Amino acid sequence: MTPAQSDAPAAPKATPKTVASDSAPKRRLIVRPDAPKPGAVPREVLIIASRLKEYVRARAGYNTSDRVLEALSEIVRAACDDAIDNASREGRKTILDRDVPDPK
Repeated sequence: MTPAQSDAPAAPKATPKTVASDSAPKRRLIVRPDAPKPGAVPREVLIIASRLKEYVRARAGYNTSDRVLEALSEIVRAACDDAIDNASREGRKTILDRDVPDPK
């Protein structure tokens, strides 16, 4: 065998095709009851807990309750909705920093 022959790729092997028959078991898709519906907007927490708690502790020395995360997530969702509306009004499908409402 020459070096050129050993570097050549092997010919692909033929694989037999399978034919579905009526006796084959049917596949079922099992959906978790808590799975979001198609097109549904996720309602997860959008805030990184460790970063928020680190910021609050460094800024004021306070502790932060985990319940704050959902409240802040709602504020972020509202700001995102406003930014989406602003970009849409200008005919864009990209949210820019100028679309985000000023927090003050």
